[in-house]
Amino acid sequence: MNKDMNLKSINLKDQAAKLFKQYGKHIGFAAVIVVLLTYVYVVLKINSLSKAEPASSQTTTSQTVIPHVNQQAINRIQALENNSPQIHSIFEQARNNPFQE
Repeated sequence: MNKDMNLKSINLKDQAAKLFKQYGKHIGFAAVIVVLLTYVYVVLKINSLSKAEPASSQTTTSQTVIPHVNQQAINRIQALENNSPQIHSIFEQARNNPFQE
């Protein structure tokens, strides 16, 4: 490299204006191409992720998904329901229309 080269002698504004003058009419086209390429990348990534299967270590068996309720708790709730008519009517209303408040 030339040691006599001075950074002050390089005028960036003039070079940028020259490049803009030469390629300025193509900036819009280049921007559209960049946006379209980004869109294609995102679509391909979504497509590949939607087809991905979980690893065998991430899958669960149906036995671990089913909750188990203690039979003593069920018996206690049923006994309380049978002993109190107010609670019995509340349970009946909830069974008939579970989304009514």
